[in-house]
Amino acid sequence: MRSWRSKPWLLWALLMVPAAATIAGIGTYTRVLGPEDAPRPSRADLVGRYEDGDGGVVTLKADGKVALSGVKYMFEVTKEDGSGYGFPKRCHDQDASWTFTESRPRWSHVVSVGTDCGVGMNWMQWDVIGTPSEPQIVYWVDAPFDSRVLTRR
Repeated sequence: MRSWRSKPWLLWALLMVPAAATIAGIGTYTRVLGPEDAPRPSRADLVGRYEDGDGGVVTLKADGKVALSGVKYMFEVTKEDGSGYGFPKRCHDQDASWTFTESRPRWSHVVSVGTDCGVGMNWMQWDVIGTPSEPQIVYWVDAPFDSRVLTRR
């Protein structure tokens, strides 16, 4: 009966397959291998007026201020039955602010909007998608499945 020692190439092959898979996985994760990411919007690209097609309008200004009108969102409340969310309501706020968080690698950029809608200061996290010339902002109204897409007009 012959042992694996008489076939050293078999041992090398068994060691090389996991090593190659590990290198390919690291290369794909770091974007060294695979397709290049499409350009994503930056903070300067987001400045402008956005509409959601359902009466909601958001205007992001270069100085960090934001004007909201008719934007539907979920607000957190404490109910007697213990549930933590109330019904969606419309937000109209002229004294709000916004910040932009760019992730690396560029998988999920986020716009955070601070507003006095509801009780106290709320920070709503919205996802940024699209291209620099046509950015879009996605926000959720009914956790976790109903979203609205704000498109720049």
